[in-house]
Amino acid sequence: MSSIDPTAISRPRSPDLISGYHLDKLVGSGGMGEVHKATQLSLGRTVAVKLLNPELAKDPSFIARFQKEAAALAALSHPNIVSIVDKGKTDTTYYLVMEFVDGPSLRELIRAPELDVPSALRRMLEICRAIEYAHGRGVIHRDLKPENILLDQQAGGIAKVSDFGLASFLADASPSSRYALTSTHVSMGTLSYMAPEQRVDAKNADARADIFSLGVILYEWLTGEVPLGTFDPPSRRKAGLDSRLDAIVTKCLKPDPEDRYPSVRALISDLEVLVPGSSLMSMPPVKQTRLRRFQQGVRKVVHKTLQAAAVLLVLAALGVLGIAWKRAGETPRRVPPGAALMDDKGLGIESPLSGHGRIEDGAERRTVAVGEGPDAPQLLVAGRPVELDDKGIIFPPVDGPSRVGRVRVDVVGREGDIATLGARLRAEVSPPTLKRQALAVWDGAPQAPQAAVVLEGSTGRYVALIHNGAKEPLRLEWALGERRGTMLGLDSPEGEAVLELRVDAEGLLQAFVGKGKDQRAIADPINLGPGWMEHFGEPPVPAMGCIEGTCRIEGLTYTVKKAPPPPTTPLPAVASRPTPASVVPAKAVTPKKAPPPPPKKQPAKAPPKGGKRR
Repeated sequence: MSSIDPTAISRPRSPDLISGYHLDKLVGSGGMGEVHKATQLSLGRTVAVKLLNPELAKDPSFIARFQKEAAALAALSHPNIVSIVDKGKTDTTYYLVMEFVDGPSLRELIRAPELDVPSALRRMLEICRAIEYAHGRGVIHRDLKPENILLDQQAGGIAKVSDFGLASFLADASPSSRYALTSTHVSMGTLSYMAPEQRVDAKNADARADIFSLGVILYEWLTGEVPLGTFDPPSRRKAGLDSRLDAIVTKCLKPDPEDRYPSVRALISDLEVLVPGSSLMSMPPVKQTRLRRFQQGVRKVVHKTLQAAAVLLVLAALGVLGIAWKRAGETPRRVPPGAALMDDKGLGIESPLSGHGRIEDGAERRTVAVGEGPDAPQLLVAGRPVELDDKGIIFPPVDGPSRVGRVRVDVVGREGDIATLGARLRAEVSPPTLKRQALAVWDGAPQAPQAAVVLEGSTGRYVALIHNGAKEPLRLEWALGERRGTMLGLDSPEGEAVLELRVDAEGLLQAFVGKGKDQRAIADPINLGPGWMEHFGEPPVPAMGCIEGTCRIEGLTYTVKKAPPPPTTPLPAVASRPTPASVVPAKAVTPKKAPPPPPKKQPAKAPPKGGKRR
């Protein structure tokens, strides 16, 4: 969150205004309140605390709008949407506690003098995926603009959508009646980014209003100007832009909602074609590492030495190696690494091997781990040989033609809604030998090692997360029928890389590096949708692989579990008069009469004098 100038409502706050939180710094203010950088004392983590203006906290309509933002955020859990932590009230105001995003807003990025089109389109896809997810949960943002999109520097600059204060819920969403705050024929939002129908009647504007706002943001990002009235296509305003962007922007900005994209998913489909990262060739060139420079130097030295010392011997050796290589049928280098690891024909027949590990089969959760443990999971090895120890799998250096190896865990029936595959990987260059140097000269390409964890389905269907060596970009590669692609993410750390593939119950597949608080998403999520296992052809199984060099994979763990049933919200008790059909006539009860009091005893009369007592 970027700091902005305080307004009249901004005033010094007590750091201990909210119990459990310490307000550290005012980072933003606006018409409804303030945003403070704060510390959550129970966990010691940095959060953002949003305070409602005390004057507005007296107005029920603004209180309801503030509560609506909390409800919208609570309904959403997406890597490109700011998450909510807590909410509450003090003696004077209301507050929201949210994830703190340490980075600028999109507004600051748009103002940058130079436009990085590939980066802009990648981030635009992140924003679109966030809005697609929100629409799927019945939430329309209604106030999309560059100021409400933050860039998380700690997570590699990914975009996060914030400020759902004007959000609305679709008619079929459960909170709709409670938070239907907008009146008919009332305009709400920021005028420059509002769809025409939203300016007239915000209450009845649907999800296509957000698509119009996305088009305004994209146009302004590409050209530096907001499209007003009759506007020129982006490629005419900015030289060098792909003309295909003109059709995308124009379709988003159609005045009639019926003429726009019917959904954000359709917009994403058109943008994905233009976004670098969907294939390796479209990514910007990577700077040469010391490893690559060393290998190039070695090739030159070896080439000169062999020419001077034993030209004929080297040529003979290279000829033998070339023939062996061809007979082995190794996959050419132009084949992506994930495809090379899945090439059953090139890797040959699998051989069984009994490993160390742990197998747990419960009613709701099933886990298989390779490494430490009392059980012996069965492994299927193909390609280059492997070695086992009590912690994991080792692909030792090889001099022969087979430089690709795969180990698949032989488990079946791992079905469920949620899956997690994680491991610790290390990929290193093998010690140089004359044969390896000669092979490098013949191949003419750097011998960079690659280690991978893979979710493998039926033949040709997989998702692979690949570690390309220290300081090289991590690679997410997938082939699921017609859905294929590659994304390069964050650079691999020095030494060991902790990688994880995760698929949630809604079919959102994500890749991560690191662990605990240091875990970060390495690429855009892939939305496979509910029933995501069907894309694999059969329930996927965990696998690991190595190409070139020496690879070590430890702690591989694969867990599949069923998603918990959605919580049932009890209906509020409503006092009502029973219908006549449901009335059970009560038996008439005649109250018992109280017994009559005993007659009072009359005092005896004194007999008259001289007379007898009767």
